[in-house]
Amino acid sequence: MSLRRRITRLSFASVSPMCVFFLRFVRTMILSHLLSPNDLGAAVALMSILAGCELITDVGLDRFVIVTDGKDRAQAVAVARQLALGRAILLAAAIAIFSPALARLFGASEHLRGIAWLGLVPLISSFRNWRMVQIQQDYRYGPEAIANVGGQVAAVIVVIPACAWFHDERALLVSLITEAVVHVALSRVLVQPERVAAVDPSVRRAAIKWGVPLLINGVGLMALGQLDRVIVANLFDLQTLALYALGLNLAITPTSPLATIAQKIGLPFLGNLRESPQALRQASLLVLVGMACVAAAYALPIGLALDRLVPFFYGRQYQVTETFCALAMFDAFLRFCRGGPNMILLHHSFTSRLTVGNLIAGVGMLIGLALGVASRRLESVMVGLVIGDFLSLVVLLSLLHRHLSIPTALTHIGLLATTIGLAAAMLWAGGDLTLGERALIFMAGGLAIGIDAIVLYQQVGRGVATRSHQSRQRIARNVIPVPGCAVLATVAIESEPPTPP
Repeated sequence: MSLRRRITRLSFASVSPMCVFFLRFVRTMILSHLLSPNDLGAAVALMSILAGCELITDVGLDRFVIVTDGKDRAQAVAVARQLALGRAILLAAAIAIFSPALARLFGASEHLRGIAWLGLVPLISSFRNWRMVQIQQDYRYGPEAIANVGGQVAAVIVVIPACAWFHDERALLVSLITEAVVHVALSRVLVQPERVAAVDPSVRRAAIKWGVPLLINGVGLMALGQLDRVIVANLFDLQTLALYALGLNLAITPTSPLATIAQKIGLPFLGNLRESPQALRQASLLVLVGMACVAAAYALPIGLALDRLVPFFYGRQYQVTETFCALAMFDAFLRFCRGGPNMILLHHSFTSRLTVGNLIAGVGMLIGLALGVASRRLESVMVGLVIGDFLSLVVLLSLLHRHLSIPTALTHIGLLATTIGLAAAMLWAGGDLTLGERALIFMAGGLAIGIDAIVLYQQVGRGVATRSHQSRQRIARNVIPVPGCAVLATVAIESEPPTPP
């Protein structure tokens, strides 16, 4: 395979999550301008309920399909299809039965009129073609990118007439159902499904063994991603929930497509080095600290500009404080950093350890609730988020002591965290900083991040190349020595993966 073709395939891995994020962002902008703040808050609650229910029942089927190879490839797809449908039926029934209780959970029984129909979204999505996920083992990301982007385009197109028809949060429900229908249809058109005569019980048991710890992990992720919205909705009101969700999503949500891209790249990268323990240790360190460098490079500018970006995109009725921006900056850094340890633990199939590390973040919700009740300030809830993410990162790093050099990792991450912490402190204490003052903070922080990235590449990136086997030595000859991009450049040009049987 030519270098050009490898880079083209890698670009599809990036296109899908970035386009999905952008189109969802466009949909949120449309909703923020066409719905009142209260109705937008109800739409946020609706989305939070769906996301929370899906996280709690997530058994990692997509990742199971990707990591299963050899003679069990077709069986993995069949098992995923079977388990996904069963999960979706239970989820749809639970949402319909408990819809009144779910509405009361957000203190918005009179606003949430479409909850009972929300279960249609996972039910329709369960009919996707899982073969489209499996072919990503061979770096074939195009079909998934087209299906994801096609679904999002349809969702954006339909949301405007839906807003004109309903004038409330049901417009989002119509958009979500449309997205699921189009995505499933495209997945079946773009990739030929494989037929399996009978599902192998041993593969089904392996999938369940893989996924059960992730159910508990899903509870932690739900607590981290959705429980804070429940707290804000009950401590304040739907209008405050809308402001909180818009501000935090603008700061945090872009880390999700970035982490997805990193995982699509990082898991094959680590997998190709599993036969060389020393090279794998170095590669794990490169992935971990590389993720931290990207996290800092992202969090610094987004935090400094957040109070300008929120009213610019969503309207002048939505204004966040400098304290909100400072806390969002540090939380964005911590959350993205957690992706590195999660990826390494996932590579080693340590899903139980991964679950423990992520569940710790739920402590932050309790702290945020206590601080919010005591002070009745929105930013108090965010302080709890930051504390929870910090504790989670510490625990995740402690679980990796056998797989990489923790002192080296802590040195790099500590420097990056100090840089982000100082920038956040200056933003917090400086009040209404001018554009020039923010530019100086950005340049100083960017210089520190760049130096750390260069040191990382010099110390670790070259070590991976020299200790790899012959198949990885081809990577080293083509690594692009751009600070902070060593992981991306390395995997973009690695040797061609084996052809599936």
